[in-house]
Amino acid sequence: MKFHRARICRLLSLAAMLSLAACASTTDAAHPEAELWRVGYIDHDVTLNESTPLVRFSQDCRDILPSTQTMGVRWVMLHFRRPPEEVFRIVPLPDGQQLAEGQKVYVKVDECTRTLEPR
Repeated sequence: MKFHRARICRLLSLAAMLSLAACASTTDAAHPEAELWRVGYIDHDVTLNESTPLVRFSQDCRDILPSTQTMGVRWVMLHFRRPPEEVFRIVPLPDGQQLAEGQKVYVKVDECTRTLEPR
């Protein structure tokens, strides 16, 4: 009985790992991971003063950019995978850029001025 349980657990673990690998998105040559580009997903719009408890201070461009660059800007929350966790980030949208919830984007994870490009 123990043999079967252990085997079933290993098979379930393998299935879980394969399903995660199948969902993983990779960057392209124009957005290399070595330059800290990641594939992210738009969650929703946020306001300049909205509380976002899922977002660390270092991941919130509203707090990083000078106030002269934050007024009148459209902000979105997005997430991307940085093993072993999902990272949530608040970033500005460039003027006129229309992105929908759930849309895949390339996100530059160490910059707030050049952050998003549609995928």
